Amino acid sequence: MSTLAVPDVETREETGPITADGLLRRRARQKADAVALRDPPNRQMLDLAQPRSLTYGAADTMVDALAAVFADLGLTPGDRIVLQLPNFVEAPLALLGAWRAGLTVAAVPMLWRASEIARVCDAVEPTALIGVSHFAEDSPAARLRDVAATRMSVRFVLGFGSDLPDGVVSLDMAMGACPASDFEPRHHAGPSLITFTARAGKALVPLFRREDEILAQGAMAVLSLALDRSDTILNAYPFTGPIGLGLGLAPWLIGGATLVQHHPFDYGAFVQQILTSGATVTAMPSAILAELGADRVLMDPHCQLRRVGRVWSPPELADPTAPLKHMAMENLSRPVFDLYPLGDLASLLLRPAPAADRAALPLGPVQLGEDSGGTVFAETKLADESGELLLRGPVVPKGRSNGPVARDQDGFVATGLRGHAEGTARLRLTRDPALIHHGGFTIATSELDGLYQAFPGFLDAACFVLPDPIVGDRLFGAVAPSPNVPVSLEALHRFLMERGVAPYKFPDKLLVVKEIPRDAHGAILRDEILRQV
Repeated sequence: MSTLAVPDVETREETGPITADGLLRRRARQKADAVALRDPPNRQMLDLAQPRSLTYGAADTMVDALAAVFADLGLTPGDRIVLQLPNFVEAPLALLGAWRAGLTVAAVPMLWRASEIARVCDAVEPTALIGVSHFAEDSPAARLRDVAATRMSVRFVLGFGSDLPDGVVSLDMAMGACPASDFEPRHHAGPSLITFTARAGKALVPLFRREDEILAQGAMAVLSLALDRSDTILNAYPFTGPIGLGLGLAPWLIGGATLVQHHPFDYGAFVQQILTSGATVTAMPSAILAELGADRVLMDPHCQLRRVGRVWSPPELADPTAPLKHMAMENLSRPVFDLYPLGDLASLLLRPAPAADRAALPLGPVQLGEDSGGTVFAETKLADESGELLLRGPVVPKGRSNGPVARDQDGFVATGLRGHAEGTARLRLTRDPALIHHGGFTIATSELDGLYQAFPGFLDAACFVLPDPIVGDRLFGAVAPSPNVPVSLEALHRFLMERGVAPYKFPDKLLVVKEIPRDAHGAILRDEILRQV
């Protein structure tokens, strides 16, 4: 089986392993004045400063400055920091600055609140937390400071933006200082990035990624889509999962392209960026792609997109009618490639298949080439007894020696998804009642059950879902209220907000039932709940 070597589009000047930080430095030396990064146009609407456009030279200098700040604070190689940043230029700069300083970054979504951040601190024991002063109507840096006050491992809270709260160190001045001398990169042997997912019965599961695994995801995109320095990548996914890493950060550095950031998902701003940024490649959820087709955005003469990606969600892949729904989206005047996030471990990027096959995944080696000699990026198989989808290959985080994402004796890692084979070459996913896939997040149903059950006015409660074309699974709560206690969705939302729970975990509606149906072992029968809807 072939293995992956990250493609090198120019002559290498340095020896040693290829790193993301090293790729940025090389680009800065080769094409210092070329545009590297751009902000979304609605940055100010999100309570931050004017949108920025940075050259490779400026970006490299800012990464040096950030790395120097981390070192001056006393952070040492191998230390862990939590990064909670929107999809603005600060996100790749801070990530690369931390890597240049030899740090491990735990990247967390902007929608996470105190409850989730505190659990992350307990899991990875970070030395520093980094956020922004304001974001929409929220104050993330203040929340990070409050969480840090209760966690012994955290020594620093750092932030971008104006009016940072007391106790938060500004990183804006450091970036503006632009030191003349290069910071000497520091390295460590451990993981570079930690992202998070969920598994059945486990609300927070860390995924430890090495740089070579992240760059392998980018190499899949560069080779499959023939990306190079002439491309402009419009990235609508954060660096907290495989799409943002594999079609944003990594191919930007490998191909020497321009990376245009978009904070998901403002449809108007996204259309504006498609038509004004010169974007040549992007990817989006199926529903957004269908909307662009209906609005004839891709037919606009200002649209320069040459490649458009459809990102499939696990609920779509488990929907037997999905191929019929997607046949209506074939006439988009642009080649459409398919991206399949697999349990937050990695994403598979595949050339277009016939419409009837697009909701199925390859079973076995996933190769780039047209023949059997192509590079193998990943290999899929189904566990014999459980039907769980297993994955291995250079794009897959290898995990620790134990835990829910550990490698088995053959090197496969469990994705948390389940499926069944269709012949010998294809597989289709099936729904797992223990997991919910909502708005790009994987959530353990047991976590939501516990959150809803904790509300004082409920004798019992459980979550259930109905399909939604945009967010994947739409959340609902079934509740058995205490006698003579009125049921109020608003009161439950206030309760969850006071507990610092991320808003995407709030149910959209409540269904009142006499009791939550359970089997003889106490397991919730969610299909029985759905029959009452």
